[in-house]
Amino acid sequence: MHAIRPTLTLDRRADIVLEGPELLPTAYDVKTVAALHPSLVSRYAKKFVAYPAARPLVITESATSVALDAARDAGLSVLVAPERGPVTGTLIDRDGRSHTIETSHEPPNDPPTKPGRSPWGQLALTLALLNDPTPRSQTELARETDLTQARVSQSFKQLNDMVERRHDGWTIRRRELASNWLVENYPRPKTSATWLTLDAPVLATTVIAEVLSDAGVEYAVTGQVAADRYAPWARPDRTTIWAERLVDLSAARCTPVVAADATVTIVVPDDPRALHDAVERDGLRLSDPWRVWVTLTQDGDEAAANHLRARLLDGAGVPT
Repeated sequence: MHAIRPTLTLDRRADIVLEGPELLPTAYDVKTVAALHPSLVSRYAKKFVAYPAARPLVITESATSVALDAARDAGLSVLVAPERGPVTGTLIDRDGRSHTIETSHEPPNDPPTKPGRSPWGQLALTLALLNDPTPRSQTELARETDLTQARVSQSFKQLNDMVERRHDGWTIRRRELASNWLVENYPRPKTSATWLTLDAPVLATTVIAEVLSDAGVEYAVTGQVAADRYAPWARPDRTTIWAERLVDLSAARCTPVVAADATVTIVVPDDPRALHDAVERDGLRLSDPWRVWVTLTQDGDEAAANHLRARLLDGAGVPT
């Protein structure tokens, strides 16, 4: 198995470095896509020609055989990480040598994910109505969530007992039931990097946010630090930050480590609206409170998750 560590190069086009017993340390520019097609292969290959400092690496849920063949011919590394099953693919190192990758199983601490496509439309609507229960028309909700009105109507039929139509618009009928559905159906992100810092989590978050902003990387703080801003409970002992791509955090006084030793986790969210729905609060971009609650629950921070959820349900919206 190849060890993965974030790059320590100053070239911001390189997101991570992969190395292993047979794999030379190789800098990669990482892209994440839901599905890889030949047209995307061509686009990423052209970027590599223009900026050869880091080799292109695509992480995707699925890829056609034609796309995989085209990727090999173009020198493009691909890792296929479906919601269920092993991660497979090919890494091409800095010397152009190919290395076949195949994991034997999913991480043992992660519960199995549900088969099928993620219901992002239903999730977006549920989150929109949980974060703001004010009744809205389907047209307003479609505009708010970047969905078509037909998709909104279809999603409401699937959400069924969790939503209701009132004289002034649609809203959540049973917020506790809706939050249960949310956490049961919200997929765990697949792409992340873990770091260790000696700074306290709140300070580390501020410093990392500055590094991300300087690099032009969109981010949203989630997990313990964000929860502490919304509903203070206990002093955070680690920080989780969503970012549009993995970056080098050495400038933030962080050292790459395995997940068990980490105090900082940078996650590339699969949720297409995760970063878009972030809010400004106390000088930081925070994930919306219900996504923060989902992160806490998925990370096993039960006490903080329960405290935040209680505040959200009692306050019927964002805590003030």
